[in-house]
Amino acid sequence: MNITENLTPFSPEELFSYANRENNKKRAGLIVNHLQAKHIPADPDKTFSLFNMLAERIKSSSENEKILVIGFAETATAIGAAVSVYLGNCTYIHTSREAIAPELRVADFSEEHSHATEQNLFSANGRDIFRGITKIIFAEDELTTGKTILNFINVIKNITDEGCRFGAASIINGMGPENMELYRSLGIELFYLIKLDSSLPALNTEMTIDQLPDVIPSPDNKPDTIYADYNCDPRLGVSADEYYQICRNAAEQSYEQLRSMLSDCKTVDVIGTEECMYPAIILAAYLKEKGFDTTSHSTTRSPIVPSDNKNYPLISRCRLKSFYDRERATFIYNMYDCNMTILITDADSPDDITLSEFASVMRSKKKAAVLLKNGGLR
Repeated sequence: MNITENLTPFSPEELFSYANRENNKKRAGLIVNHLQAKHIPADPDKTFSLFNMLAERIKSSSENEKILVIGFAETATAIGAAVSVYLGNCTYIHTSREAIAPELRVADFSEEHSHATEQNLFSANGRDIFRGITKIIFAEDELTTGKTILNFINVIKNITDEGCRFGAASIINGMGPENMELYRSLGIELFYLIKLDSSLPALNTEMTIDQLPDVIPSPDNKPDTIYADYNCDPRLGVSADEYYQICRNAAEQSYEQLRSMLSDCKTVDVIGTEECMYPAIILAAYLKEKGFDTTSHSTTRSPIVPSDNKNYPLISRCRLKSFYDRERATFIYNMYDCNMTILITDADSPDDITLSEFASVMRSKKKAAVLLKNGGLR
């Protein structure tokens, strides 16, 4: 697999590496993005720099368009949010694997290679979310074949306005020549920062590595818990400009309430939960503005093998109960020693056991949880 284009100032080693999925017979490997703030703790400035570079490529070819950006859950929810905010004056929504009111479902489709194949699009305004839209941009972290987006387009093409065009934006594009040509023939624009000649062969090959055991949580003291306003749900559609301001306000509220705890801290890790990535990166960026050395990453449904093999990206894994469903596992990778860890979630009233178990795997002396209220997943 060769890199044929790199439109970023980052080296390939800074940007990504490969890891093994656990017990996935459909696709053995995945590309782990080091700067995306999902699996690996990332500097929020570098994260937003990367996302904004992708958005700039879209912006230059999308003047005078009325745009709807759709981020793919769960890994690309923050990419989609950041792209929509950079574009400005557009609508943002992301797909979800969560159980939301069925009457709000606009479309469902399959992400066939995933550990959780079913994706849904919900909207507070029903199909009216597509009304007047001239271009829909699908945001992903990596495109391997592009089949998922084609599945989605086939589902919604008859409920969008006549003449609505489609585009696919991804940090990495690993589509082979045949799939690239198929997209061109269908008039689907492709935007990317890294082009690989074809990522499918590598992602269908399992690496030989030594798997490390999971870090096991145990009940610990509950983290200090605060609340911040979050009067929206991007799963149901939101103005991109309003969404940024809501997340920024939540970050400001969080900082004011945590100021005394942060007073003697230097390093802070901000952790989002599953689809709730963007608010965590915004909070990390805000704290960095205040002089803290911050990173952000998020929990994920994706079971990926941890290993201490040389150059392998995921060196530890904690298996936890999901904040959204205690019958479901969630994972957090590469926890590290820092002065303070801040969890931020839009889950509805997580119980003390869930918070305590999570606190037990935080490798910091100070631990806090920000619960986003009046919005998010209910």
